[in-house]
Amino acid sequence: MSYAAAQPIPWPVPPDWSAGVRERLQWLTEVLAARNGVVQKREMRLAPRREFSFAVVAGGQDRRVVDALLFDRGARRWALPVWHDVQLLAAPLTAGGDTITCATAGFDFRVGGSAMLWRSVNNFELVTIDSIGAASLTLTGTLARSWAPGTRLYPTRTARNIQSSEESAWNDDAGERRVDFVVDEPCDWPAALPATAYRGYPVLEHRSDESADPESSYRREIETVDVGTGRVHHYDFPNVSFRVATHRWLLGTRAEHSALRSLLYGLRGRMAVLWVPSMSADLVLAATLDAGSTALSVQWAGYTLFGAQQSNRRDLRIELFSGAVFYRRINGSAELGATETLTLDSALGVAIAPQQVRLISFMTLSEGASDAIEIDHVTDAAGITRVVCSFQGVKHGF
Repeated sequence: MSYAAAQPIPWPVPPDWSAGVRERLQWLTEVLAARNGVVQKREMRLAPRREFSFAVVAGGQDRRVVDALLFDRGARRWALPVWHDVQLLAAPLTAGGDTITCATAGFDFRVGGSAMLWRSVNNFELVTIDSIGAASLTLTGTLARSWAPGTRLYPTRTARNIQSSEESAWNDDAGERRVDFVVDEPCDWPAALPATAYRGYPVLEHRSDESADPESSYRREIETVDVGTGRVHHYDFPNVSFRVATHRWLLGTRAEHSALRSLLYGLRGRMAVLWVPSMSADLVLAATLDAGSTALSVQWAGYTLFGAQQSNRRDLRIELFSGAVFYRRINGSAELGATETLTLDSALGVAIAPQQVRLISFMTLSEGASDAIEIDHVTDAAGITRVVCSFQGVKHGF
């Protein structure tokens, strides 16, 4: 099948993978903030808006078809392949069949949605999915033609091209376009927050990718009054620091990609709240902690003077080189020369020596700093994907 009247029109030319594909998920959270830093939030979308941006390098027939389609279609609906969910047919398909044997776990197939079998810009077939099995798709109709092994199979989503898609012409028969699509249908995905919990909230246990230097800062909600003729007055009504930190994922398998997408859907932009450890050596154990003791001796770090059990400065993640992790709260602190003694809310139950400890990190109860998340698909989802997002601390009273 190729282009025909009354048939959905797919976007026919794959992206230039040297530049990757950028996917953007955008939730909408209404945030009402009080002057003391406490907020009230309301979720305004049941599913995020979804956008795709990618470059197309096209020459010859491909360029002419793309040019003709953009001229004719404008902002009308397209069947947009989900590029990062590509797979190749392992076995031939026969015309008249109603089943496609393929992988389905972690792919963006949906019942009632479409998929596309693709060989070239004018050699494809769109099919409608009736049901999804563990290793196959059952179609609502039958295949119009046969397809050889190696044919590409993509899920598709209904989308609109809303930008001008300006072309940079390299010569009279080749060039590059940057195209942007907005998906025109709800895009659901199973939501899941981290399974580890502390004080009723999940804990982000994933260690940020450090191929780029981790970044963090402390934000203050300061109001400034300046009449221009006298002293400038600054008011910090919340009287608390809000830690803002970037977090990076570098994914290498489809299972990791699926799990992260579930986490993003669980976070819902700024809506959900979870503990974010700094994953830094914020405190250093100075002496062995006995199994039944709650007196944690650490090298002097100014905690008693400046930490003093403040909100988001009293909850610890203690990680050992063995992989064991403990979460505890600091109930008190005292200086003792070159060390400080922190009183924990409960004993660890095991003795730990300084050489056994990998990290003692502060944890901040946080929310997403933005409703928008960008996913950079360097390859398809079975390969490399990069995601960067930021978390910011929230004020809490426990």
